[in-house]
Amino acid sequence: MKKALLIVGLIIVVVVAAGGVYFWRAYQKFMMVETIVVDPRLTIYIGCGNSIVLTSEDGSSALIVDTKMKGAATSLKSFVKAKNITIVNTHSHFDHVGGNALYPQATIIAGAYSKNQWEEDGNKFSRYPDIRLAPGEEKIIKIDTETVHIYNTGRAHTGNDVVVYLENRKLLVTGDLVFHQWHPALVAQSGTNVASWMRVLDALSGKYQVRTLVPGHGMVTNQSALTAMKDYFGAVSDSVGNKNKQAAVKEKYKDYFAFPGVFGFNNTLKYIQQERK
Repeated sequence: MKKALLIVGLIIVVVVAAGGVYFWRAYQKFMMVETIVVDPRLTIYIGCGNSIVLTSEDGSSALIVDTKMKGAATSLKSFVKAKNITIVNTHSHFDHVGGNALYPQATIIAGAYSKNQWEEDGNKFSRYPDIRLAPGEEKIIKIDTETVHIYNTGRAHTGNDVVVYLENRKLLVTGDLVFHQWHPALVAQSGTNVASWMRVLDALSGKYQVRTLVPGHGMVTNQSALTAMKDYFGAVSDSVGNKNKQAAVKEKYKDYFAFPGVFGFNNTLKYIQQERK
């Protein structure tokens, strides 16, 4: 009996250790920042919550879309030399707003979150937005010759998701409306609604001409990612209640990045099942 218990104990230790290693590797991949220089004025920072920095020609002004968190936020800050800064937060989650406090003089634009919701999602130490756009509201600003559209799509990944569109460059920053080749994070307390999310993706496909798409997570892609994200939700939704379909969909998306206990095929399926109750 003691020998059997010892063997079971060893198995548990091995499983926990293996899970810890997998979790740590996933976290490292999540936090790793890669720099993509699009042109002299525009740089994309992939990793953590993806970000872009658009600067004026003289370098005095900058637009930052999402400020990352922890070490990734500090790394991003080291690249920003401008004194006049506008920050757009695509949504309220900490991996996209955790660096806001590093820019005390910046003007911050985001969706119309209550202060309580903002603190619950993004940490109470993250600066609350100065300008809050209502669902359906679009604000347009200029950075030299670039026209920047800042649009609150309404409820999807959260209750107030914002996208940023650079008109001249035909570049769309979606925040977590798109997880490119990643399983999405679905957070009930933030207002995630999959049916609304799918409608928003459909609407964005017709609203902007997109040559380059910067997702909330995953590598830079193009407009097809909007349809791919919608198709993912459609496939998982269609598999509810059918084990054979679920197995097929799980196999189809087996190479999508998952984060243990946070997002993966099973998380998405369970969330959609809960929404239908």
